[in-house]
Amino acid sequence: MTRYPLVLLLAAGTLAAACVDNPAPGNDREAALDPPARPAQVATAEAALQGVSPHLVMPEIITDADQRNLPDVGGSCRFRMTRVGFPVVVYGRSGIVKLNGKLVPLDGRGDGRFSAGGVEVSVRPLVDAGDGEDDGGQFPAEFVIRLPGASDELGFHGYGEC
Repeated sequence: MTRYPLVLLLAAGTLAAACVDNPAPGNDREAALDPPARPAQVATAEAALQGVSPHLVMPEIITDADQRNLPDVGGSCRFRMTRVGFPVVVYGRSGIVKLNGKLVPLDGRGDGRFSAGGVEVSVRPLVDAGDGEDDGGQFPAEFVIRLPGASDELGFHGYGEC
């Protein structure tokens, strides 16, 4: 019977040690200890989605390292899930979205719509949201992504910035 408290104590110690190591982008970590983040590779939509069920793919944040590796999209607009978060889509005349760890360039179709390799993205301002006050260039927006082979589209409300 005395073994169980010891086992629980060891398990709790292991979990606590794991909780202090968070390598997620944006986590405040000491730069001198961590190597610089590597940017994601640019790939076609087909290559980024190869071998992955479309039902498991979610748009990912585009980190600072990724942003240094972005091809020119002919504009500087960004869609963020939160006011201060990393962007999920960078767009202008064309667009970029990060899927399955790869930066996927998208061709502009006009009116906030972009597509490539069966991936369709739209970004639009939400006219009815907010009172029209200037908020540092940010505005309420909606981002919708459709993946080839997926039965549903994914939609997110967040903030656009141009």
